[in-house]
Amino acid sequence: MREQFDYHLAEKARQAGAQVHYGEPVLTIERTGLGFRVLTSKGEYFSKFLVGADGVNGLTSRSLGYAPNRQIAVALEGEIALTPATHRTLQHTVRLDIGDIPYGYGWLFPKEKNWSVGVGTVQQPDLHPRKYYASLLSNQHIEQDIVDERSRGYRIPLFSGRSAEISRDGSLLVGDAAALVDPFLGEGIYYAIRSGQIAAETIHKALHEHTRNLDAYRQRIAEEIWPEFEAAARIARFAFQFPRLSYAVFMAHQEMACSFVKILQGSLSYREYWKKLNEFGQYGLFGFLRLLKTGNTRGAQTYDRLAHQYDALRFVWQETMAREGTTYYHSLLREHVHDGAAVLDAGTGTGEEISFLLKATHPLQVTGLDLSAKMLEKARQKNPQPNVTFRQGDMLALPFAENSFDVVMSSWAIETCADPRKAVSEFLRVVKEDGYVIYIFSSLPKGLKRLYARTVELFLRGKFYWHFLNKRTRPYHECGFSSMTTFADGLITVVVLRKCCRVSEAGLPCALPQSWNLAGELATDN
Repeated sequence: MREQFDYHLAEKARQAGAQVHYGEPVLTIERTGLGFRVLTSKGEYFSKFLVGADGVNGLTSRSLGYAPNRQIAVALEGEIALTPATHRTLQHTVRLDIGDIPYGYGWLFPKEKNWSVGVGTVQQPDLHPRKYYASLLSNQHIEQDIVDERSRGYRIPLFSGRSAEISRDGSLLVGDAAALVDPFLGEGIYYAIRSGQIAAETIHKALHEHTRNLDAYRQRIAEEIWPEFEAAARIARFAFQFPRLSYAVFMAHQEMACSFVKILQGSLSYREYWKKLNEFGQYGLFGFLRLLKTGNTRGAQTYDRLAHQYDALRFVWQETMAREGTTYYHSLLREHVHDGAAVLDAGTGTGEEISFLLKATHPLQVTGLDLSAKMLEKARQKNPQPNVTFRQGDMLALPFAENSFDVVMSSWAIETCADPRKAVSEFLRVVKEDGYVIYIFSSLPKGLKRLYARTVELFLRGKFYWHFLNKRTRPYHECGFSSMTTFADGLITVVVLRKCCRVSEAGLPCALPQSWNLAGELATDN
């Protein structure tokens, strides 16, 4: 189909008055006093202006000393015909597989009769692209349904910055020759056509003004096309470097997925999409962790504002950086919440952990406590069971008597408190003598995990202060009855404490309950 499209364009140019020469390769290009001399296999031509539309390996750029700023991507594309049944099943779908090839993606696009399928990467792949291509076909479960296939490899010149030189002394570069290729999806046909139109308009104006200066071409490309590429490059860095995170964003936020489809349709620009993504990151993606060390009133107001999107944000967090730590936290709840237990979820939010608890264990009574009234509204809607109650209150002053609960659990909450040690001291106060305090929180590793640090930089750009708990501020009591486990290079911490533990200040000895025997039969295993 591409050959037909190219021929169609050439014929349109011929009908408009252009001379089209087929089978005549260019051998050399030279500057002359009046313009350019082009030597081909069949003769020579002279011109006042010269347009280089000869692609990534073009002679124009090399002959005239251009130094386009570009990054070379590698792609393997095939055009396949599928069995009629499979074609009907897939004919209304577009499939993108981010992660199948490192720093790139795979695609499956429908055409009128066939399918475009391929893989591309912005970095030199460890394996031959055909290996990733075969993996894509296998993962899409279509390799057995292919009845015809043609494939070929490409070098794709991606835009890499505004320092690119695309016009000089009566000449200019368009399309792939100027690296005018979308740095995310690698699409270049639209930009080749559009840059050709701008080139024609610029040269037409120069002829009327009797000048050979074509600087207006670069200016228009810089205004119209390059800003799109800069936004696309930001999206590419996010998607290719953090494929799990980008997938989680799509799964958690339907608007982002629908907006991306609009990009494929050409009805939404990359700049508009990046703005949506950036706003989602700044005011949503990590919103439930971005509270400052402020008073409780402001904390409640912040969570009231985030209540409508909290579950989506939490899903993103727990499916990316916090996935391993969350899995371990859940295993501890399964282990220590026995049948008939009384459980407190401190900082319950929308009650998501209570929903998990009721599916995984069989407690007699579960109480959820939170500062935010709107969060609790969501929690009640989600957990209407008669053995579940919710109360609005402060973790720093729990409205419960001592020894009230078999298990006190808390997730992503103590780091939002002005005094995390006091909050955990309250947990220890209300837990029974043979009970467990189990909590998970975001902590500051020795050096911020590279993946996480780059994600924070990408989304928040230093606008928010993060209250990650460090070794000095995290509440923990080290003894034979406690345990602390970290994940993601120290970014996530899970703690188990017993009634004997004291966290108000470091180095305090255990305060063993009288009901405990000295052998510590009720202690947790470290």
